[in-house]
Amino acid sequence: MISNHLSLVDALRPASDELAAQVEQYLADGGKIEVAEPIGYKPKPITYSNQMPPAPKPFVRRKVEASPLPLDKTDIRTQERLKLAEQIRQLGVTHTQTEVAAALSVSRRLIYNYAARYDITFKAPTRGGARNLVRKEVDEARDAKLAERIKAFLELGITRRQCCGKLAIGNKAFERIITTHGIDYPKARRGSTSCVA
Repeated sequence: MISNHLSLVDALRPASDELAAQVEQYLADGGKIEVAEPIGYKPKPITYSNQMPPAPKPFVRRKVEASPLPLDKTDIRTQERLKLAEQIRQLGVTHTQTEVAAALSVSRRLIYNYAARYDITFKAPTRGGARNLVRKEVDEARDAKLAERIKAFLELGITRRQCCGKLAIGNKAFERIITTHGIDYPKARRGSTSCVA
């Protein structure tokens, strides 16, 4: 036997040699070493059974409902757009584009874009509105007042363009008023800041 503790083996060797010498002396004098039977120990007998082991239970995979993944930002935006489009579609049955924009607090441009993208129709406006423009009727009393002011500006010698700016009217309205009321408003000369008198 190999021991890791060689110094301990060497230390106990004299005692081991003395014990071995005593055993040899005892056996030489006619002594006999008896081997005792084990007391009260009976090993459990091995029993064999013809019975088959019970069949294993069939494996059934349990269906576990996975929790839904959180929505991506683009999915959230798409859902919000679809929700808004549905609201616009429902309001469009009884409202015009302008009324829907006011009800949802969004711009008319957004309503127009959603209508084009999702094929949404609106109630036709009674007057004006997108795609159903009604021409403004000429207000004779207003035109008469503007004609008097145009005559005053003519006396001051300001250009047609300055006159239109001061009256907050367009060139076509200006032309219509001076034609209707027979005002001879000359055009400015090239390089001059006042009308030709």
